Amino acid sequence: MKRFILLLVAVVLVVPMSAQSLKKKNEMRDSLINALTESVEQLQAKLAEDESTFRTEIESLQQEIGNLRSQQEKQANSIKQMQSKIHALEKDLEALKKGELDEYIVKPVTTEDSIVYLVQQYYGAKRWTDQLQYVLDSARVEPLMRRYYSGGYSAEKVKKSLISVDDDEVALGRVTRVDADMYVVYVKRTAEGFKIDWQATTGTDEYSFEAFRAEKSTVTRQFRVTARLSSEFASDYGLTAAKYYNVRIGESAFVLKTSEAGKKLYEVVKDGYSHDVIVQVRYEKKNIKSGYTRMFPMIVGFVKEGWSLEDEQ
Repeated sequence: MKRFILLLVAVVLVVPMSAQSLKKKNEMRDSLINALTESVEQLQAKLAEDESTFRTEIESLQQEIGNLRSQQEKQANSIKQMQSKIHALEKDLEALKKGELDEYIVKPVTTEDSIVYLVQQYYGAKRWTDQLQYVLDSARVEPLMRRYYSGGYSAEKVKKSLISVDDDEVALGRVTRVDADMYVVYVKRTAEGFKIDWQATTGTDEYSFEAFRAEKSTVTRQFRVTARLSSEFASDYGLTAAKYYNVRIGESAFVLKTSEAGKKLYEVVKDGYSHDVIVQVRYEKKNIKSGYTRMFPMIVGFVKEGWSLEDEQ
């Protein structure tokens, strides 16, 4: 019994001491947590401040890099321009040594100089895309040029002495036919200076004449062709010399002598030489008594001599 009382007293004495110790531990823990929380918040605030500072510095550096790149590009372009000028001067010097400088216009002075310069720059362009700046309605004809040059392109030099300009046509403000060595170039004065009628110069149409011949289309289409009188006829099919003119336009094409087209076309080609003309053509079926049929190209309209339509607009 005495032992039980002593044990009970001991327990009673121990319990208050453990509760007090636990309370202190909790207070210490809370204090530590608060201190840690405050430290974390301070650290986060510091990091945010540092991040903002770093971002500002990074943006500043990026702007400086951009400025340096811009300056570098300008310097590179300037160097390219200088190199181009040096190259041009070297070419002029080389031409001068060969006695050919007078054959190439550098700074046009007269109207004729301007046309000669245009023709020389056009044929001397390094790439066909460089020719676009010299042609009429460049945005519209670019797809046609791409098709035309799909087989390849090469620059050529055309000497001034081989270029002939009709001053009378220029004075009238008409499209001017310029003979340039083996080429015929159609030139027109515009608000931006002289430009080349590219379709007329190359004889190119929106619809390919080769495709038209291949499919033997019965739809009337307009083409730029080189025409010459021929003495061959297809009498078995009713295409006789008494009723038709045979005009070669890549192949034999026929036109009624009594038609308006026949009369106008004959006046152009009656000399027996080849002429650039614009005509309207379609294929028509002709047959013979045996029942055999054949498609022939028939000229049903004559537009004009020459390949430029600019004066008609």
